[in-house]
Amino acid sequence: MMQISHFYRHLPTLETPRLVLRPITLDDVPDIFAYASDEEVTRYLRWGPHQTLAQTESYVRGVLHDYQEDRDGPWGIADKGTNRLIGHIHLMDLSAQHHKAQIGFVLARSRWNNGLATEALLHVLAYVFETLGLHRVEGFSLVDNGAAMWVMEKAGMQKEGVLRDYLFQKGDFWDFAVYAILQRDFRWAG
Repeated sequence: MMQISHFYRHLPTLETPRLVLRPITLDDVPDIFAYASDEEVTRYLRWGPHQTLAQTESYVRGVLHDYQEDRDGPWGIADKGTNRLIGHIHLMDLSAQHHKAQIGFVLARSRWNNGLATEALLHVLAYVFETLGLHRVEGFSLVDNGAAMWVMEKAGMQKEGVLRDYLFQKGDFWDFAVYAILQRDFRWAG
C-alpha cells in the first residue's frame, strides 16, 4: 500500500546535480516574487503575475499553512550554489486510493533553456515512483505552452490528448494538453 501520510508536512529535500528541491520558507519571498511577478513567466499559468511582495508573502504563508495541515505544497527549486529559489515544482492531487498525482512547475525566465525544469521533474518522478509507490503522474499544459510540453516529453511523459475549453481563466476558455507517465514506463538514469 502506498504510504503518503504526512507527506506535505514532512516534504523531503531532494538533490539533483544542480538543484535542491526543498520546502519553501518565508525567507524565499523575495526570490519567489522575482519570478512570480514576471508576466512572461506567468503567461501560461492559472495565476497571474504577483503585483506586490505582500501578495507573495501571503502566498507563502498559505503554502506554510498547507504544509502544516498536510494538505498540499510545492517544492521550491533552489540553485544548489546559492540556495536561492528559481522556481517551484508541485506534486498536487496526491491520491493514495488511485496511486496517482499531478505535477506542475514554474521556473524563472533567466533560467529557461538550461534543462533545469527537466532535471527537477525527473528527480520528482524518481522519488514518487520509487519511494511513494505512485502508479501514475499526470501533467496539464496549455496547448500554446510548447516549453512545458517539451519538458514533460523529455522526462518521458506521453501526450494522451487535449481537453478542449477545459478551464476558464484570464477571461477566456483554454485548451489543455494532458500528459502522463506510468511507473512501469519511467526510465531513470540518475
